[in-house]
Amino acid sequence: IVTSQVMRQHDPGNPLYDETINREIETLFRDFVKPEKKCLLETVLDDGSIWDNPVGRTVNPGHAIETSWFLMEEARRRNDSRLLSGALQILEWSLEIGWDPKFGGILYFVDCDGKQPEPYEWDMKLAWPHNEALYATLLAHHLTGDAKWANWYERLHEYSFRYFPDRQYGEWFMYLHRDGTVSSA
Repeated sequence: IVTSQVMRQHDPGNPLYDETINREIETLFRDFVKPEKKCLLETVLDDGSIWDNPVGRTVNPGHAIETSWFLMEEARRRNDSRLLSGALQILEWSLEIGWDPKFGGILYFVDCDGKQPEPYEWDMKLAWPHNEALYATLLAHHLTGDAKWANWYERLHEYSFRYFPDRQYGEWFMYLHRDGTVSSA
């Protein structure tokens, strides 16, 4: 979706980009968005059904949050309240399922059924999902004026700027352990 959005900016008369975006949005909501599980899955079976195993139940909150802002940007461009609503729902679900209730921050992977995630790095905190979430919540607040998004932004900002900055050398640490200690510089 986002690649086609960028390409459309540089080749505005080409219908290929809108066609691709439309097809991908349709596929996303038909096959990967699972309202009954309140999540956007990474992997589904060919018919869009849930693959009931650890891989099929995996949610990557960072990817889902990133997808939500791609959709919000498209909804803004089209002035499409239905698409915006779907994007906001994905964002809300992803923040709720991905937020670590014990230490704060966004977990790298979660299982949509609350089981133990399969990836060994499931409980790590990576900088990029937090960056995606900061942007997505600001965009959601800008588009809706809903204070819930400002509250999420503040929560994410507080966590992100407490744990990720490398105060000695600048930049951010990219990988943290679940408790917020640095895993890798």
